[in-house]
Amino acid sequence: MKKSSGKKKPAGSDASKMDADEVAATGPKEKKRNGSENIGDSVASRKRPRRAAAPSSFKEKSFHISEKSSKAEAKKIRFVDEEISALRLISGPDDPRPNRRLTDFVLHDENGIPQPFEMLEVDNIYISGVILPWDESSEKEKEKGVRCEGFGRIESWAISGYEDGSPVIWVSTELSDYDCVKPASSYKKLYDHFFVKAQACVEVYKKLSKSSGGNPDLSLDELLAGVARSMSGSRGFPSGMSAKDFIISQGDFIYNQLIGLDETSMKNDQTFSELPVLVSLRDESKLGEFNVPAKVSSGGSLKIKDGGEKLDQSGSSTCATEEDEDQKLARLLQEEEYWKSMKSKRNQRATSASNKFYIKINEDEIANDYPLPAYYNTAVQEMDEYLLFDTDVSMCDPDYLPRNMLHNWSLYNSDSRLISLELLPMKSAEADVTIFGSGTMTADDGSGFCLDSDPVQSSSSVSGAQVADGIPIYLSSIKEWMIEFGSSMIFISIRTDMSWYRLGKPSKLYAPWYETVLKTAQLAISIITLLKEQSRVSRLSFADVIKRVAEFKKDHPGYISSNVAVVERYVVVHGQIILQQFAEYPNETIRKCAFVSGLSDKMEERHHTKLLMKKKVVLKDERNLNPRAAMAPVASKRSAMQATTTRLINKIWGEYYSNYSPEVPKEGDGCEVKENEEAEEEQEENEEEDVEEEKVLLQDKIPNTHSPKPVKIKSNNNEIRWDGDPVGTTCSSEALYKQAIVCGDVIAVGGTVVLEVNDSDEMPVIYFVEFMFERSNGKRMVHGRVMERGSETVLGNAANEREVFLTNECKEFELGDIKQIVVVDVRKISWGHQYRKDIANADKIDKARAEERKKKGLPIEYYCKSLYWPERGAIVNLPLNSMGLGDGVCHSCKIKETQEKEIVKLSSSNTGFIYKGIEYMVDDFVYVSPQHFSTHTEEQGTFKAGRNVGLKAFVVCQLLDIDFPKMSKNITPQSTEVKVRRFFRPEDTSSEKAYSSDIREVYYSEEILNVPIATIEGKCEIRKKCDLPSHGSPAIFEHVFFCEYQYDPAKGTVKKLLANSRLRFSPEKVVHDAASRKRKGKSKEGEDELDVVNKQDTSQENRLATLDIFAGCGGLSEGLQQAGVSCTKWAIEYEEPAGEAFKLNHPDSLMFVDNCNVILRAIMEKCGDLDDCISTPEAADLAAKLADEKISNLPLPGQVDFINGGPPCQGFSGMNRFNQSTWSKVQCEMILAFLSFADYFRPKFFLLENVRNFVSFNKGQTFRLTLASLLEMGYQVRFGVLEAGTFGVSQSRKRAFIWAASPEENLPEWPEPMHVFSSPQLKITLPGNVQYAAARSTSTGAPFRAITVRDTIGDLPPVGNGASKIEMEYGNEPMSWFQKQIRGNTVVLSDHISKEMNELNLIRCQRIPKRPGADWQCLPEEKVKLSTGQLVDLIPWCLPNTAKRHNQWKGLFGRLDWEGNFPTSITDPQPMGKVGMCFHPDQDRILTVRECARSQGFPDSYKFAGNIISKHRQIGNAVPPPLAFALGRKLKEAVDGKRLT
Repeated sequence: MKKSSGKKKPAGSDASKMDADEVAATGPKEKKRNGSENIGDSVASRKRPRRAAAPSSFKEKSFHISEKSSKAEAKKIRFVDEEISALRLISGPDDPRPNRRLTDFVLHDENGIPQPFEMLEVDNIYISGVILPWDESSEKEKEKGVRCEGFGRIESWAISGYEDGSPVIWVSTELSDYDCVKPASSYKKLYDHFFVKAQACVEVYKKLSKSSGGNPDLSLDELLAGVARSMSGSRGFPSGMSAKDFIISQGDFIYNQLIGLDETSMKNDQTFSELPVLVSLRDESKLGEFNVPAKVSSGGSLKIKDGGEKLDQSGSSTCATEEDEDQKLARLLQEEEYWKSMKSKRNQRATSASNKFYIKINEDEIANDYPLPAYYNTAVQEMDEYLLFDTDVSMCDPDYLPRNMLHNWSLYNSDSRLISLELLPMKSAEADVTIFGSGTMTADDGSGFCLDSDPVQSSSSVSGAQVADGIPIYLSSIKEWMIEFGSSMIFISIRTDMSWYRLGKPSKLYAPWYETVLKTAQLAISIITLLKEQSRVSRLSFADVIKRVAEFKKDHPGYISSNVAVVERYVVVHGQIILQQFAEYPNETIRKCAFVSGLSDKMEERHHTKLLMKKKVVLKDERNLNPRAAMAPVASKRSAMQATTTRLINKIWGEYYSNYSPEVPKEGDGCEVKENEEAEEEQEENEEEDVEEEKVLLQDKIPNTHSPKPVKIKSNNNEIRWDGDPVGTTCSSEALYKQAIVCGDVIAVGGTVVLEVNDSDEMPVIYFVEFMFERSNGKRMVHGRVMERGSETVLGNAANEREVFLTNECKEFELGDIKQIVVVDVRKISWGHQYRKDIANADKIDKARAEERKKKGLPIEYYCKSLYWPERGAIVNLPLNSMGLGDGVCHSCKIKETQEKEIVKLSSSNTGFIYKGIEYMVDDFVYVSPQHFSTHTEEQGTFKAGRNVGLKAFVVCQLLDIDFPKMSKNITPQSTEVKVRRFFRPEDTSSEKAYSSDIREVYYSEEILNVPIATIEGKCEIRKKCDLPSHGSPAIFEHVFFCEYQYDPAKGTVKKLLANSRLRFSPEKVVHDAASRKRKGKSKEGEDELDVVNKQDTSQENRLATLDIFAGCGGLSEGLQQAGVSCTKWAIEYEEPAGEAFKLNHPDSLMFVDNCNVILRAIMEKCGDLDDCISTPEAADLAAKLADEKISNLPLPGQVDFINGGPPCQGFSGMNRFNQSTWSKVQCEMILAFLSFADYFRPKFFLLENVRNFVSFNKGQTFRLTLASLLEMGYQVRFGVLEAGTFGVSQSRKRAFIWAASPEENLPEWPEPMHVFSSPQLKITLPGNVQYAAARSTSTGAPFRAITVRDTIGDLPPVGNGASKIEMEYGNEPMSWFQKQIRGNTVVLSDHISKEMNELNLIRCQRIPKRPGADWQCLPEEKVKLSTGQLVDLIPWCLPNTAKRHNQWKGLFGRLDWEGNFPTSITDPQPMGKVGMCFHPDQDRILTVRECARSQGFPDSYKFAGNIISKHRQIGNAVPPPLAFALGRKLKEAVDGKRLT
């Protein structure tokens, strides 16, 4: 027999390991007993618990049973006071110990308060209940039962029933063992919790025990999926709780119970304590939220600490093996509170739901409307839905579940027989049918709704390519389904416990089962339409409606038959669908019409069953188990080729996730999947961005860096002394020393030490000794810089436990505060691809040495390669030339001194002043904050894509006089003013003037005023127009303006600048000084550098030879090449149309339209480095089949200077959040291949681009591992998030970037945002509460105004709906500065083509008002007649019906605002998409391909390939070239800066 136990633990005992022959006290005598021996035939089938040793000090206590805990018993129940008396009255086996059954029981403390089973571990627990005979054959158990109040004390509990698959709970007193049959109603909640935990133990046992048909070699994912599937519908388990999360939370409990079975297991059975999956489950539990240490204060209140257990350097749990009683109490109470909260959530959902009756469909009645029986079968390897989703508890509310799409789907029952969705209640209710499903899952991008003309095309029509990108899965049981519809669209969604799925096209086999559901939904629409047309709905009875429906013509979408009896029969038997649509309809008159009540009555008459909605689920024998789980092996990977990696990348990521070699995928998994980033962009567009800053949290549990308080070592003076003579003095004339002796240890400049700390649990801080000196009072001092462990940096748990990072934090302390010396090896590695293997071998030896030291218990030896600079989002080279010189100068102190300060001081010449590190002189041109000039607040657009309206650029002024108050010591930026002349901009006069003027133009004025110094934002220049730097890009980065006119604000007139005006132009100059280029802060002069003509060296030899991976149509390469820094010689792209577009625009580049995994394998094979290559056999086969010409053109290490690209961070995007145990999923991430290219080639520079969620995706783990990989290669790194709209495009598009530069190169800085844009500051929260933003928000001002929709597309000729002419004449001249830049020398307009809308959507578009913010909510509530003669509603019915759930569907069928900006460019613009604002401001059509391209900043000369869908996809997935240009410009600065030095 298999049993596991728990008990009150006496001193020195171990509750988890009880011997079968332990001594049990049975009254005054003691005797041995075997817990597994049989006691007569009547007991043979019962599973008895193993008995624990009773405590030797048994103390009787009096107690009081509360009235609430007592239960009035039925008559004939006998009452006794003593347990021994009850045992004598009730029959049952007594050898070796009495065994009885127990019902109506309560476990309570001495005060009668009910307590959970496990409270036995911290307090004395007793029982009240009815003791029953052991023999279950008695028909009237209660008549033979005896109630005994407060007997015991309970000494142990146990779980048995492992072989039978159903848990049996036992409790043991000193006198007897009791089988817990049924708890009292007042104790049921507490008992249910423990029973579910016991069931979890039994289910895990079944999955892992060979004797029960289990597999002990399961992975943790597979175990969790299987157990969760079995338990999700089990007794007492809350429907709102995630079964998987519950099992993880109880991992430690389950582990302890199962290892307790090891002693009774057969010799040939496995040992549970040695199963890796069980150990992983325990460890995962300890990392979770339920093992939370707590302390009970003296007042008895409970304090539970935030966060999980402390992690050591290796990331493993370091919790104590034993909890004290307070900790156990805290853990148990937290579990109980959580359990109650989940129960209450379920009850709230139940009570809030409609309590109306649901009338169930009778299957026999509808059988004639469906095909003959058929069965689901497939050869496709499908993934278990439970494996795919790691659903958090917070996600279990149905309203917050993920939303996906299902294509090529089928529904079936537990026998795999195809079954109609109609048999399942449309809302959660008691049901006697379980329906499962299978299909291909993709992200729900909101595209493609079912049109009446093609109903079986389903709720969504997607291309085959998109479905191919999906994941074949089989679902858990379907809980509910719903129909959302309009006159021209129907979409049906189903819900499981894990996700919502909008149904796409069904499988060919299942289509006939789906047609009836769609037909009935269409009939419901037709009946509602019919009733809406009546002046008085109440006049039409059920019979009247049936007659009207029978009069429908055959071409009517709601036609059933002309026979009234046939129509009535169809309406009644399929009434569930019709009734539910009426129930959801917003018009109360329609909802409560006579037809609805009549239909309900008719359905009941036809023997349909009346069920209560949201009724408590009845426990059934059938488990929630999809038959596919037994039909086919579980697929553990999506259908994507596993990434080809180098051994270094595989080691870094593999060690973190699971530390095992990659699996070989099945044949046919060779599709490289490139997820589009539309979901993230749509999310951005739906956010309210009126906040000042936006923070991206990497992780909420990264330990903060502590600065422990030093504690002096008590020592004699001779123990602390200088070693040697002074070597110099500080700036304060204090003597400097190179070495000192502290307690026999030599402390030297350039060494590393740790200090004593008060808290022994606190990790001591490591300090690097910069210099040592003696103060005038004789104190011997050390000036040290903090070195942070990797886990305390942005790397978190991805860091190497032995690596530390120098920081710019410093501190002075006494020599006596030093605890000990630590070894930190300051390393400088050789750089280049040729050293890769040597470095790898050296690292292997170093790691082996460190492991050996660890085994011997020797102190850890650290190493340091980099400086961590979180305030600048960077990890850079160590400043070796300025470290540890011992000269009394600290480099980090100097950095702090030169940082921007809010102080004002006179310049040395007394003719100017210095503010924030910038010197201002009379006649300088400056930026002044626009808020200082605002006399009224202009209304800012609040609708989507209108938020830039009303935002102002900086005001350009000229300093006329600087008159500081004499003898004043309190000169502050707020109180000190300077006299300035204001210059106006064209946009200050009118929007029309702004549209037709150069963005760099300003107007001279005679307006003189005083402004506080605090309002000054930086410096700029005004030159003559002929002296302006030339441009070849719509991006602008020089702070240079021109002036040819003057403006009179009083009269509002603009006239030619007079020759005698007092304007002094800035001298024409070019800033070559490297130090000026590197000037930080808000100084704009630092940005005024080399003229673009001089900077953009057209010589290909001086450009970086570049490899663009995941190149798309080439937006990133285009911008980088425009900046004059790179020459893209090679590019890799998987999608053929995008690859063709790249070749059209970059004909000199070698484009490889192939899988990057295959290309990397071929390159490494060509170079003879297959020993360092980890790839699939499929990748190897495809690489071997590449043409000789292609292989000869492949780039080789040493030829590539720069690698850039945007790997798809798929992780199934929002569809899945992988955790630490899902290495097989991570291996398909293309970022591994991308990083492997960088590792193998070791280029000088590396740039990663991704969606902004990349930083926080997977709780920041992907981001941290990416940084860790680049640092391990030896790179310097910088990370940040930028908004493309601030760099010269009229579009909101936030992107995350990571720069990497070799240690021999300068690490590029971030470009300065130049345009006003309504976007919050994009901050990343790092450990230590450091807030880092790569660029400031420009919503309060910037050098230039925002680029508008009119600026972008206002010159393009009008075209109609579905325009398809690829080339045409412009027909007019460009008007705006942007249009002139974007046209360039192009004379023929291409791709000004528009997607064609159907007739109804075109009518809707024509009725949308031509004003800002207009969308579907502006449509009138009326019907329109189509060319077919059909009358349909102008407003899509599904929108008002579902608006509350979808933020009012803002923007759908929306027009752009001429003065606003574009929403984020997506891959498929359409009016019903989630980013539905796609109508031209004036014309009745969807935006054209060229208009979308301009919104991204692509020049008009740029070509796209494929059909219109492919072209939109290429544009939507691209990096805006102006943003790439800005990045390239800073890269060129870094390259040129090295050449100058």
